[in-house]
Amino acid sequence: MVRKIVTEKLKWIDVTDPSADEMSALASEYNLNEHTVRDCLQPEHLPKYERDEINNVDFLILRFYSFTHQSHISTIQELTDKIAIFSTHDLLITIHKKETPFLEPLAKRYESVQRKISAPGLLSRIIWQALETYDDPANRITEQVDFYEKQVMLKQMDSDITEALYYIKRQAIVSHKVLTLMLEPINHIFIKSREEAPLLQDLKDQHLKMQTVYGQIVEEVNNLLNLSMSFAAQRTNEVMRILTVFSVFFMPLTFIVGVYGMNFLFMPELRQKWGYPAVLLLMLVVAGGIYFWFKKKKWL
Repeated sequence: MVRKIVTEKLKWIDVTDPSADEMSALASEYNLNEHTVRDCLQPEHLPKYERDEINNVDFLILRFYSFTHQSHISTIQELTDKIAIFSTHDLLITIHKKETPFLEPLAKRYESVQRKISAPGLLSRIIWQALETYDDPANRITEQVDFYEKQVMLKQMDSDITEALYYIKRQAIVSHKVLTLMLEPINHIFIKSREEAPLLQDLKDQHLKMQTVYGQIVEEVNNLLNLSMSFAAQRTNEVMRILTVFSVFFMPLTFIVGVYGMNFLFMPELRQKWGYPAVLLLMLVVAGGIYFWFKKKKWL
């Protein structure tokens, strides 16, 4: 589907799910480079910027967050969708595979009112809206991190929480990577009009905000995972400490029992009436000595 919006300063062509023939027709009509046109049809491209010096056309690829309720997603293609943009001083062509919700309000705004805006100004608004799609997921992930932080601090960790933290970390890392790559297209936007100059500053502020939020999420999840592993190691050490204490108590007692369990003929204690209680008393003394030694060392 092709939608054309013409204002005083700008012609905007919005294309949804184009075929190869439609893209070829657009390329011929507006002198678009065939290599960049081919990139438009490939959904896996990361954000980037290219300049066609011959035809004075800027080519940008953006990725916006695709809202989903699934939690076990961790790749760029699962989390985000692509939008390709061709831009000149008076022309803007946006190309995307699926319906893009944030473009519709912009299209209605400039189609109905015929507002004056340049191609760089509209491009800034589109990128700002693309960055805005990362805001709600960031808030949702932050709430999840806060919830799991309580579970970790209360030492209620299990494999499900560890798995959930892993997928949160992957989503945050992927989003942070995409946001970092989107800095290049943003840095190549130049707005000459003083009236539209604040748009570019708002765009840079929004990008810095989103990049900082996702970077902080990654850091917090890493801290939670490290803390959970520390608690797990602490529990293991506690178990090993208890087992060590038991082994230290029973090791000398087992030695004494082993000696008197050999039953040699000339072991004098075997024929003594006091032999059995004496050995028990010896074992009690040894155990008591070990206990008080542990207490003195503050190991118990």
